[in-house]
Amino acid sequence: MKLIKRVILTLLLISQWLNASDALNNIKWQNDLNEAKELAQHFKKPIFLFLESRKCYYCPIMQEETFSDPRVEKEINENFIPLLLDNSLGAESDVDNSGHAPERLTTSMTPAIYLMGPKEEMLKAKGKKHMIIYGMWTPNDLLDWLKDAKRKFRKLHGDKYEK
Repeated sequence: MKLIKRVILTLLLISQWLNASDALNNIKWQNDLNEAKELAQHFKKPIFLFLESRKCYYCPIMQEETFSDPRVEKEINENFIPLLLDNSLGAESDVDNSGHAPERLTTSMTPAIYLMGPKEEMLKAKGKKHMIIYGMWTPNDLLDWLKDAKRKFRKLHGDKYEK
């Protein structure tokens, strides 16, 4: 019975992941942290969490200009589980097509990108819990960050998530 439930959950998560999309780009965004963590564990990939806010000037620009670059789309879709969450809390929160970030992950600045392991493991050997980057990034700059995150993920957690 447990095996059947696990298979059904896995198929459901894979189906959601394959069908997820955003009107502005072809990144297969998830909008639930727990589902993204399940997918990340299943596919043995780190999580790419983009926090946006309705008051953020650069968030839609980053969606339109950076995330729509075919190289960025490919890199994120192939090597990460992309997760889009609303950084706002309470009445300020109304970003469409995204879930809400848990309070422990909210920041005072957006756009913000968290790069973390499937169980929210850090991608830094020392210091902050997560690898976090703030601000507007060009496609080339973001690709450099993603390359660094993949390297850190393999170095720090590769033995746990070998394919």
